[in-house]
Amino acid sequence: MKCYCQPRMLVPAPDRVYVPSVIDSESGTIGLGIFSSEKTAWNVLRAFIKKSHVMHLTEASVVVWDVDIVGENAMNVLSQSHCRQCPVCKRQTFWMDLDAFSGLCYGDACEAWLEESDAGDELINCGWPPTRFMKQAKSIEDALKELAAIGAEIEAAGNTPKEPERDLLYGEAFEKADI
Repeated sequence: MKCYCQPRMLVPAPDRVYVPSVIDSESGTIGLGIFSSEKTAWNVLRAFIKKSHVMHLTEASVVVWDVDIVGENAMNVLSQSHCRQCPVCKRQTFWMDLDAFSGLCYGDACEAWLEESDAGDELINCGWPPTRFMKQAKSIEDALKELAAIGAEIEAAGNTPKEPERDLLYGEAFEKADI
């Protein structure tokens, strides 16, 4: 019997792999895959943590593994973020990386953010894109207070969580939470 198969091309194995994962407080660690591209790993992680308001996610990370290396030198944590309540939209969608002094709300239409200033002045930049709000604060705590003030202004404007305007701005999964 003759084989009429075409020869397979061998693809070289990657030297490194990227592993995004999240921790759910109810079910533990959830691996999101193993990727040869850092960009793909980040895209998969970002898409997944957008659902954090409907799950019980507490942490997220991207780890890079060097292939064929034995021991603890084979692994490096690129980023580890912790989930907390967004100071603006009050949903559990604000992910903070304390090593990089940055945070971003992945909630629909919110995208509140904070990050360390590039100017080297030890200030924290924060903002809320829907109103083009941007401010500098002396600490992460002060930046979070500035963002919480924006959330309070929205609440004071009469938009309660059950009103259609708030649902349109933040998505139907919005739930009011205590600060």
